[in-house]
Amino acid sequence: MKLVVLSLAYNEEKNIEKTILSIPRQIPNIDEVKILVINDGSTDKTYELALNAGADKIVSHKTNMGVGAAFMTGIRNAISMDADLLVTLDGDGESSSEEIPVLINPIINNQFDVVVGIRFIKNIPSNYPRLRLFGNKIFSKIVSFVAGKKFADTQTGFRAYSKDALEDISVVNDFTYTQEVLLDLHFKKFRIGDVPVTDSYRGESRAVKSVFRYTCNSLAIIIRSLVFHRPMMVFGLFGLFLSVIGITAKIIYGHFPHIASVHPTLSSGLILLGAVSFMMGLFASIVFKRQVFAERDLRHHLQRLRDSEK
Repeated sequence: MKLVVLSLAYNEEKNIEKTILSIPRQIPNIDEVKILVINDGSTDKTYELALNAGADKIVSHKTNMGVGAAFMTGIRNAISMDADLLVTLDGDGESSSEEIPVLINPIINNQFDVVVGIRFIKNIPSNYPRLRLFGNKIFSKIVSFVAGKKFADTQTGFRAYSKDALEDISVVNDFTYTQEVLLDLHFKKFRIGDVPVTDSYRGESRAVKSVFRYTCNSLAIIIRSLVFHRPMMVFGLFGLFLSVIGITAKIIYGHFPHIASVHPTLSSGLILLGAVSFMMGLFASIVFKRQVFAERDLRHHLQRLRDSEK
């Protein structure tokens, strides 16, 4: 069984060497451990130090493309390396790589397909900003509400993925991936669990340069994921909302024309827009189902190719 440890790095010359050297090369039930580094357009010595520290493969972006783009580059390369398991951790060294065995054991034991390392249960770093801690809890509650499943920590990048989950990940946002990949795999019926892990805080996050920008982008990602995976629910509810307003306005105008503030033409337009929204949801749902079937057929084809090569 091959484990690929994926580290995302952007200008991490202070931490990348220590991060790589701390990754255990001998893990129970694992035959081979490979370290993959995605150098996301660093302008410092991240590449050289990662190479000197013993990274097995380093892929560099010419420019800084964002955490989400770096993550998907890592996913594609992990698949090409024929990973049976993937563990992701940031190059800043905040995650405790000694806990990788704890993270992957539930997958090896076939309990889960994805395991998330939950921070702030074992410890809360004394220097961790309280605003970020509060924001993490709020976003975790939002994602949990959207998914209909409780997630304790949706911002952490310290996670483990099975081979099947790895090959089914679809992230289209370059900004970040942490919330989107959880929603993506949850809606695709993968089993997602969690384990408590130790975390340290070493300064400003590369993804959170502005709290306002991060909040807006993360909310947009969550909404887009919900629209993509549950279009019938989103467009259907919006269409129902418009139709109810239009029908209510018509009733009011019919019985009390002297106090009605909505013209009949406008109320008819709202009802029509509601019907159009419903049809958009139906069409989007069909398109998404077709994509799911296409992705599944592609995975089966790739599996048959791998089996024929053995």
